[in-house]
Amino acid sequence: MHELSVALTLLDGVSEAALRDGIERVTAVHVRIGALSGIARDALLFSWDMASAESIAAGSELRIEDVPVAVFCERCKRERSPAPGTGLLCPVCGAASPTIVRGRELQIVAMEVPA
Repeated sequence: MHELSVALTLLDGVSEAALRDGIERVTAVHVRIGALSGIARDALLFSWDMASAESIAAGSELRIEDVPVAVFCERCKRERSPAPGTGLLCPVCGAASPTIVRGRELQIVAMEVPA
């Protein structure tokens, strides 16, 4: 389960930002995770609880924004979202569209702290 190492890496980023900004406690962490990131959402949520225990983010909520895959279709000259199970094919013209625009993300977007 590599999600535990992902959770620990996220926690490192949160802890570093909190230390830099003088934050003593984090109540929620917002992340963006792409559909092609290879991260299992439920496993990450479970791992977050384990990784954040006894840290600045103990008891915090991990709020995940799922980012769907988007590709750039050279034939249509537009960004498209392929249909599930079709690979990286443009849903309009059917052309192979290997230029991935979104869907690989793993980003910390925001942290919530007590008022």
